Amino acid sequence: MADSASDRLSRECAGDVNWMKLPPELWLEIFSYLSPVTILNVVAFVCRKFKSLSFHHSLWKEIDVINWVEPIINLDSFIENLSSVIELNSEHLRSLTFSEITGNLVFGSDKRWLFYKFSNIVNLELPDCDYVTAQILEEIRKNCTKIETLILSLCSNVDNEAMEVVSKFEHLQILNISECHQVTDKGVNFIADMPCQILQFLSYDVQQFTDRSIVNLVSKQINIESLVLSGVNLTDYSVIHACLHLANLKTFYIYNCKNLTDRSIYALCGKIRLECLCLQRARNVSRLAINHLFQEKPLVNLWDLSISYTDAVLDETVDAISSGCPHLESIDLNICRKVTDESIDKLIKSCRKLEVVCLNGLTNLEGDWLAEIDHYLPKLHFLGIAFCSGISDDKIKHVLMRKPDLAVFGNKMTFDEFKQVYWNTTSIDELEHIGDAIRVLKKITLKDFE
Repeated sequence: MADSASDRLSRECAGDVNWMKLPPELWLEIFSYLSPVTILNVVAFVCRKFKSLSFHHSLWKEIDVINWVEPIINLDSFIENLSSVIELNSEHLRSLTFSEITGNLVFGSDKRWLFYKFSNIVNLELPDCDYVTAQILEEIRKNCTKIETLILSLCSNVDNEAMEVVSKFEHLQILNISECHQVTDKGVNFIADMPCQILQFLSYDVQQFTDRSIVNLVSKQINIESLVLSGVNLTDYSVIHACLHLANLKTFYIYNCKNLTDRSIYALCGKIRLECLCLQRARNVSRLAINHLFQEKPLVNLWDLSISYTDAVLDETVDAISSGCPHLESIDLNICRKVTDESIDKLIKSCRKLEVVCLNGLTNLEGDWLAEIDHYLPKLHFLGIAFCSGISDDKIKHVLMRKPDLAVFGNKMTFDEFKQVYWNTTSIDELEHIGDAIRVLKKITLKDFE
């Protein structure tokens, strides 16, 4: 009986093969399917040839340490190899993202000089790095002249002096200084006076800013498309000027906007280019203004909407959102206590692109719409229903059985427990602690019902 082709191939492969004779380009192709941690932790230690190939520039056009989730076996060796990769590929590297640990290890060691060699780097992300200071940023500015994106969120030593240095980056387009608590109005004014026009200014939870610096920023940096602010000290004045000067505004987030009134809401009307809008804790706005925002001139391009912690959102508001925002992919209605099942049912049937739905603290919900949610929202992957004590366990269980990939976050509180702990309050201000509880919610799985 004649041998089959597979038999012949098996015999050929069974012989001794000298894999080391494979050309380098084939090994590089193989290595390209491995994770960066595996390359630095394992491959680089196999032999000299593999170590040399592990540092090849084709494997390291981008470095994103934050998304490296595998365990690091030997941290010292890992940092040494990572430094070698950076040194050998400094001219080819265009994007570098560090985690808190690796950023501090490198900038706090004698290896930090490597970062001054990135002549072609465009994207530099250094979140939560305590060693980033005005002095280090000045060295980076002098040597990395092509940077367009600079992420400094949670860098505890980034201050107004650092902002003065940042303002001299000639090609900067995206700046993130979220939770850099030492930056004040003075620092914002440096950014406002930059010779280049930035596209994104992100400053979540930086609470020292006032209307004076924000108005100065938006009146000079008129090309801003994304603006993220903490509204603790801001008033309608900032919102009105942002809407007036920023014709291309697509993303506008204001957290803790407790000082805003209806004037801000009416200023937002007609900003049809908006794609992402967050008005968190807008407690001094009326339901008439909120309804007007979505009824008169719908924000038809919105795909991300957060309008939480306010009693101004009613069923009629959610109905207007359902009708006027057909492209929504994410909606956050946390602690909008007057919303009922009727409007949520319309929402899931109208906004069929929704992937994230946050309804935490809506105690009027019973959740009959859950029976059809997987049909109407096939892309849904996150559902927040904490403190929705009227929704029974059976309804949640049946959803998870039909859609096992859905991440449902909630708790087991009964209505009576919720009422006893929280519902004796009468104002949204007294419900602040619910927001803290929501941040540590438990993911509900089918095992919880066994």
